[in-house]
Amino acid sequence: MIGEVTNVQKGMIEVRSESGEFFRCLLRGKLLQKERTEKNVVAVGDRVLFERLHKDQGIITEVLPRDKCLVRKGAGKKGRHLHQVIAANVDQVLIVVAIKDPPYHKNLIERYITAARGSDLDVTIVFNKADLGLSEETKADIQKYRDLGYRVFLTSTVSNLGIEEVKSALQGRSSVLAGSSGVGKSSLVNAICNSNVRTGEVSDSTHKGKHTTTSSQVHLLPDEGRIIDVPGMREFAISGTEGLDEAFEDIVELSAKCRFRNCTHTVEPGCAVRQAVANGILDERRLQNYLRMKTEV
Repeated sequence: MIGEVTNVQKGMIEVRSESGEFFRCLLRGKLLQKERTEKNVVAVGDRVLFERLHKDQGIITEVLPRDKCLVRKGAGKKGRHLHQVIAANVDQVLIVVAIKDPPYHKNLIERYITAARGSDLDVTIVFNKADLGLSEETKADIQKYRDLGYRVFLTSTVSNLGIEEVKSALQGRSSVLAGSSGVGKSSLVNAICNSNVRTGEVSDSTHKGKHTTTSSQVHLLPDEGRIIDVPGMREFAISGTEGLDEAFEDIVELSAKCRFRNCTHTVEPGCAVRQAVANGILDERRLQNYLRMKTEV
């Protein structure tokens, strides 16, 4: 039988068959052995071959080749050298941030964009909780992302602002919702799917979100689209620099004007990138994030 992995918990994998039945599956021995050298042999969104054992139980015998995936570098000492597939067989990433509570971080947005473009995934940025009010700085940030060519939505699950536009962007697509805890991803899923996913709050003391989505979950849309809601991630280590130039296309264009072809944009004379920072054209924070990401992999 062929199925799609819709949820992964420790020791148990949920698979939806082509007929729409759900099975609780384990891995066959050879796949269990692969887990010793790979971060995640099976990821949400994977297409798998499995055998039915008893009622709603089964065993996965093979993971079919993956298409495009959202990937990050594994966390922790043991997994730092391994790549972790966040969502398999997707074609776009919706980066969800909150206008405030918790505040958004542009460095993290740029990391998501780099990972997405490195896997040739389309990028959409969703500024949620718009009902809390937009500062002038946030309005400027939104315009900058649009100027860089990204589709940006303003949404509110309180007033339903932008929900229909997001639904339209998801039609017929395989999408992954990525963002920090507390930004309202689960609330967005509820509004989009008319479901009842548990939602969380934001800590008053730290202004950081509390995890409500504890494992990745596939949600099917009525138009054959699907969204994968993944747990909130406050950090996102990129697994490669393939998407870096696309994520920082403005810096790459400026670097073509540097005096030296191998300019590091740090101390060299005639650096067009540093000059753009001095002239207020380029944000110093953005340049430092670019340089940091370029050397960390």
